[in-house]
Amino acid sequence: MSSSVEFTFEQESAPEDVQMPPRPPMDDEMDITPMIDLTFLLLIFFILTSKMTGEKTYDIPPAKHGTTVPSKACVSVIVTRGTGEAPIVARGDGTLFSDDPEQQAAEISEYVQIELESGRKTEVLIRAEGNVTSGQLNKVKQAIGEVIGEDKLINIAVSEAL
Repeated sequence: MSSSVEFTFEQESAPEDVQMPPRPPMDDEMDITPMIDLTFLLLIFFILTSKMTGEKTYDIPPAKHGTTVPSKACVSVIVTRGTGEAPIVARGDGTLFSDDPEQQAAEISEYVQIELESGRKTEVLIRAEGNVTSGQLNKVKQAIGEVIGEDKLINIAVSEAL
């Protein structure tokens, strides 16, 4: 027993005297004002929520294997943080090397070479302050590495403050 129901719909015709408004002409350019608004809102959001910090500092893990190095037998180079990008680098007696990075590297190389050739010093020791970055320390190590032979090691001592 199934029954079927049929529905018929009549379409109403629009009266002849009603006219649709004309469409606005298509513009070839897209309006980017909302996109610019959204971009500035995102920019403001990220500026307000980001932290403006300098470079990150990392704690150096304690050495698992280390030996003592007699400081009297070492050419000492002291590296401290300084105020700008460049560290303050000094000789073991406290006299400073040049502030110019290229001149500084040449002076460090010359100082280490003279001290090692004198025969009184047999090793190199870099005494670095704890907040010196590894990039700054690498520049000093490169200057020393140009002078010393492969048989000599560069010892590094890190302290909280010198």
